Amino acid sequence: MNESSRKRSPLRERFREQARAEILTAARRVFTQEGIEESRIDQVAAEAGVSVGTIYNLYGDRAGLVAAVLEAGREQFVTGVGTYMEATADHSFVPRLHGMVNMLVSQMRLHWPMLRLVAQREGAVPCAATSTQAPPTIIRTMHGHVSSMIRQGIAEGVLAEVDVHVATCGVLGAIRNTIDVDMALGLDAPTEARADAIIKLFLEGAARRP
Repeated sequence: MNESSRKRSPLRERFREQARAEILTAARRVFTQEGIEESRIDQVAAEAGVSVGTIYNLYGDRAGLVAAVLEAGREQFVTGVGTYMEATADHSFVPRLHGMVNMLVSQMRLHWPMLRLVAQREGAVPCAATSTQAPPTIIRTMHGHVSSMIRQGIAEGVLAEVDVHVATCGVLGAIRNTIDVDMALGLDAPTEARADAIIKLFLEGAARRP
């Protein structure tokens, strides 16, 4: 390779990475709007403003593009939750739980079609399957974070000595099922109202007080 070619290589690589990022963004929009199985490569190419050949050159085939989009969505979500857990490590249980549930309701509403596809592609992983040797799926990662929060609530005396796994699945299930039904029925309650209702039900229960 001559000196001129060596100088151009970093520039070509930057263009390549920019093209990959723009295609991923376009594919995410198309997959969300049209459905991942119904979407076509030419739709993604038109949305990104590139040729179909460019997509194949960068991602190999349609399956490669789908995998890249789903991995990017999973990574973005998991990273956001992990960042929140680290930033609030010194916070007490109740406000930390409020922040977590508000964030999850907001992010799930915003990215629900993509997150559901990610979970489906990762497989139907039981909520209990949390072995450290297992792959870090969204379900395993979220189970780990919420479990640690439940243990904090028990340690602070806010929660009774509950089964941590069952309590964790209760929180995650309430969030997921609420968002799923909201999306299916076209309901658009304020995020904070939904989050507050989930937290109230978890902390206080639904039984009438004497």
